[in-house]
Amino acid sequence: MRPAEMMRALATRGMELLEDIASGAAPRAHLGQSSSTAGSWERLAGVYFGPTRQKKLQAAAVTAGRGLPVAAIERIEKHLRKLSRKAAVSEWELRVELCGLRGTVDEIDREAAARVYAHNRQVPGTDNRGLRAFRGGKNVDAQGMSTATLTLPAGDMARYKAHLQVTADKLREADPSLDWTRAMADAAYQHGVGGGQAGNPPPPVPFGVMRAPDYVTYARGEGGDTVFGLSDGTTITGREWVEKGFAELGYVGIFDPVEGGIDLYRESRFANDKQRMLLKAETLVCPYPECTTPADECQFHHLTAWEYEGETNLANMTAACRVHNGRNDDDPHAPPRNGRFEREPGGVVFHPPDGGPPRVNRHPQRRLSAMGLLAAP
Repeated sequence: MRPAEMMRALATRGMELLEDIASGAAPRAHLGQSSSTAGSWERLAGVYFGPTRQKKLQAAAVTAGRGLPVAAIERIEKHLRKLSRKAAVSEWELRVELCGLRGTVDEIDREAAARVYAHNRQVPGTDNRGLRAFRGGKNVDAQGMSTATLTLPAGDMARYKAHLQVTADKLREADPSLDWTRAMADAAYQHGVGGGQAGNPPPPVPFGVMRAPDYVTYARGEGGDTVFGLSDGTTITGREWVEKGFAELGYVGIFDPVEGGIDLYRESRFANDKQRMLLKAETLVCPYPECTTPADECQFHHLTAWEYEGETNLANMTAACRVHNGRNDDDPHAPPRNGRFEREPGGVVFHPPDGGPPRVNRHPQRRLSAMGLLAAP
């Protein structure tokens, strides 16, 4: 078997490898891995093929997990260790479910984390603030740099990054050569040593999603509002429709399940760009496969580039991170290099440069986006 064939086999036969380790057919000395990796695999083998009182669930997990690489099984176990003992589902029950996931290792990693978190957040009195931490900063690398990590509850981290973003934007205005990561690092340092002034990012606001029913048609008009034609022969504007039942929400976006955003309304007059708000709500995360950049940190990308007569409207735009916006193949007539975003029925997809089938970002957060909610059964 050639090395490439061996790698492909490992990518789909993780359970078989763990079974061989558990049976002794693949001792540590034959694995050719570091002691830490070999030890991790041995622990996994003990979970899936060792003694347990949950034999039926263990067998079900093994069956569900056949076809997964060892790396994906490792990610699953990493998140299962964080399942609350008070969760409504047992560790073994959830293990069977997670072993049924499919996708890349990173996609399985994010989906497993999201499902474990969904169970943990349902436990009354759960407080994850005890897990916050600052680690690292002790070692210096060959370039004289030191790295630290900061762990906070997701909401606290989002607010912290939003404050840093205000300062980072000012730093980039003063020095256009700064990229986003260096500007954020400088902002974090300035705030940490007291030299920076806290920014004032806009607070998060509730955003409601309304599906445009099949029995209405719509057209733009009447001072920029959207006019809906109803099956009874009457018409109603989008604002009138929203005010009938959604007055308590900060923003309400109306979306077509195929075309995407139609219009956006707020209870009072506002200066925010409707297109930007709708495009953020439509995807929540950059649509590039496996990208994790939230929409608030994205740029606004023309699917058909402006220089090729692309229009600045909702149908021709999406929120995309700086990296994938910059790499996109804007010229549809040039040989493909990096691939390009395109809007298809149901949302924006990525067409890879090799001509393969279109791909979507399967990040769990996208299920909560406007188009994700509309696509849900």
